[in-house]
Amino acid sequence: MDYKQFQNSVYRNASMGITALKAMIPRIPDSKMKNLLIKQYNSYKAQTELTASQMKRHSLEPVPPPLMARLMTTASVALKLKRDNSTGNAAKMVIKGTNTGIIELTEKLNHTTCGSPEAIQSAKEYLKREQKNIESLKPYL
Repeated sequence: MDYKQFQNSVYRNASMGITALKAMIPRIPDSKMKNLLIKQYNSYKAQTELTASQMKRHSLEPVPPPLMARLMTTASVALKLKRDNSTGNAAKMVIKGTNTGIIELTEKLNHTTCGSPEAIQSAKEYLKREQKNIESLKPYL
């Protein structure tokens, strides 16, 4: 996996987090949990901006996730929270989504030929933040 593919993977990963949390945050009644999710949302925004900036320095444009994937994520979040908008259910959903992203990004890191220490370091820091996000949500389970 080259630089462009790797960076697009990171960008899409964080973008899907933005999509999911944008659909979720307004539906969460607990203000403490909502604040945690807003913090995570802001982390995803920062990651997409950083990755896009790194790519632009290489004259590349990031490719967002497919529209259908974003729509399905939004609909899925809305449906699941309509059935149960408890903090426990919301935490479980975010933890599952975050774990999926961690797995996908770890696979990309393990198989990249990106060659950019900056991009690799950025992705590793992103993974560390994701682990912290999971830990912060565990008390809500």
